[in-house]
Amino acid sequence: MELEVRHLRVVCAVADHGSLNRAAAALGISQPALTRQVQRLERALGGPLFTRDGNGTTLTALGSYVLSRARAVLPAMDELNSGAAHHASGTPARLHYGAVLGPLAAGLLPALRELRPDAEIRFRTEQSNALLVDLLAGRRLELAALLEFPGYETELRAGVLRHVVATEPVFVLLPETHPAVGLEAVPLAELADEEWALEPPDDNRFREYFTLACHDAGFPPKVGYEAEAGSYTDLISSGQAIGLGQATFRRHAGVVVRPLAGDPMWASHVLVWQNHGPLAAVAGELVAAAERVYRTAVDRSPVYLDWLAAMGESERR
Repeated sequence: MELEVRHLRVVCAVADHGSLNRAAAALGISQPALTRQVQRLERALGGPLFTRDGNGTTLTALGSYVLSRARAVLPAMDELNSGAAHHASGTPARLHYGAVLGPLAAGLLPALRELRPDAEIRFRTEQSNALLVDLLAGRRLELAALLEFPGYETELRAGVLRHVVATEPVFVLLPETHPAVGLEAVPLAELADEEWALEPPDDNRFREYFTLACHDAGFPPKVGYEAEAGSYTDLISSGQAIGLGQATFRRHAGVVVRPLAGDPMWASHVLVWQNHGPLAAVAGELVAAAERVYRTAVDRSPVYLDWLAAMGESERR
């Protein structure tokens, strides 16, 4: 069996997602079909590319070698295909933008289209900072927006630049009937007996950051619910749990946003891009646009505006 581009994409997908199930979903094929492809590829290459256990997949030494070569080859093939199509038919170039959910996600798309009117913009959201950075380094993205936490910043690859757009406090999300709604700022220790709803743990290590903050406040948190953003806001609005949100959290029926006293947790909105990629020439304008998008999100967040006013805006870094 001769190696083809599709085989290299399989290796990258499994490595990026750390699981055959998640990689199969991303590739749009069934998990058994992907497993068969990986097995045929391993037989052709003479050894296993991944070890598999209950936690997912891990690259072997051979797998790491193949992955590094695939990441070198695929961007050139993608550029060749895109460039050939552009020159042959006049179709626009493509720019790929990925983001963790937040104000910079969809909010930056209009500015990106304005800065590159010649390009077709493709957008995707992910929970994983590391995956977005890997996709960026592998030239499968040209731009990404991350959400990072102090002490847990994402390790960047060579050729990837970063800019911190803003750093903000993490706020608590409460059901509108919760007794702490009447407080201007809620002490974290007052929430020791609460049931928390959080997004599932990911490589941004927010769960670790949150747990340490709770321990500093004198209690181990009880995380009774792990759910994606839409589901956990439903859990909060129905009074079953409390949660955490960005300071620019958009209003949700039945959910009240309050600052945490003493601001025990912070988050940074970060933009990353390829140093020599197609957006390098407009990086300054892109950063300025991201800062405007963030400011717009702040202006529609009354609780955050009140917090900033109380702090004289000196704390928004």
